[in-house]
Amino acid sequence: MSARGRTGKVFSWGLAIVALAFVAWVVPVRDRCWDVRAPATTKVAVSRQSDGCTLYLRTGDVHLDLASCAELRCEPGVASTLAHARPEVLVGLFALYAVGTLFWAARWRALLAFAGVDMSVLEVWRISTEAQAGGILLPGGIGGDALRVASVVGRAPRPGGNRAPAAIVVASVLLDRAIGLSIIALVAAGLGIAWGGVRDGALAFVLAAIPAGVVVGLAVLRRAPVDRIEWLVQGRLGRVVAPMLQYVRDPRAPRAIARAVSLSVAVAMVQFAVVRGLVFALGAEPSAEKWVYVGGAMAFIVAAIPALPGGWGTADAAWIFFLGLAGLAGGTALAVSLLLRLFWYTSAIVGAVLYVARPRTTREGVEPAGQPPA
Repeated sequence: MSARGRTGKVFSWGLAIVALAFVAWVVPVRDRCWDVRAPATTKVAVSRQSDGCTLYLRTGDVHLDLASCAELRCEPGVASTLAHARPEVLVGLFALYAVGTLFWAARWRALLAFAGVDMSVLEVWRISTEAQAGGILLPGGIGGDALRVASVVGRAPRPGGNRAPAAIVVASVLLDRAIGLSIIALVAAGLGIAWGGVRDGALAFVLAAIPAGVVVGLAVLRRAPVDRIEWLVQGRLGRVVAPMLQYVRDPRAPRAIARAVSLSVAVAMVQFAVVRGLVFALGAEPSAEKWVYVGGAMAFIVAAIPALPGGWGTADAAWIFFLGLAGLAGGTALAVSLLLRLFWYTSAIVGAVLYVARPRTTREGVEPAGQPPA
């Protein structure tokens, strides 16, 4: 491993450890309560029973009756927050989350289809879901993207067809990510301004700059004479860059991008609806609604940083910080992050099962005898 690679790995792990430490410091597992009449505010962990509650003081455990417990001011811990979640709402939100994965697959298919990669929406959904399983074990969102590329490139072609060019698939995944990030930022900016107004919409305008930057970047790739830069389009690098430029400059690309954008709006609306629904399912009410969406977009962006596998630490810290700006307790914010992760892991389990059940082919492309169909 090169010195730069070692430095990057140390930085990623250091960032993740700091984020996990922040989460552990800010969010209590149990409720933390204090007596508002005390001369100094001292929060202590509390567990509740039918006849009262128990305070875990440094000097020893103290049991209080129900009346005394009612006089305490408490900050809910993540355990009690999850315990009071409404299961019927969570089931409905997971169903909505699953619908969102279909929109995501349709978006990527729109970017693959015009380049000649012939796959159905369900085939693309299956590959995407299988990649989610690998994304749990790999850093950030880029690990799952690498698996998506490998799955499409390594996929056996249809009779009379050719394998998908690796550079084209990479270009489609990069564009899929760029469009997804841009539309999440744009929708969050719109919702943030709608709920908070223009005067308090500084971060919303920063988010709105992301899709503007992507549009400018695509315009440069399509119109600027970058193909005249010899070192960029020749040699080993050119074998990768040239097909990507051809992909972006294809006359059919604008129509495919427009379709992907419309599907991405549906993906973003589903994601924000799931986040807001989780807040509702946990019985919380934000004091600043705009931060549920603006902060949610920032948390989705942070979750893609390649730190610990699955984004542990960095993503959770982002949710705690930004939902805290919405007026939600740390326990509620962490519960939202954990439930989103639960939805992701459940979807990934489905992907892992589909991968195991996938029929394997021999070098000649013939299914082995006795292999059950997927």
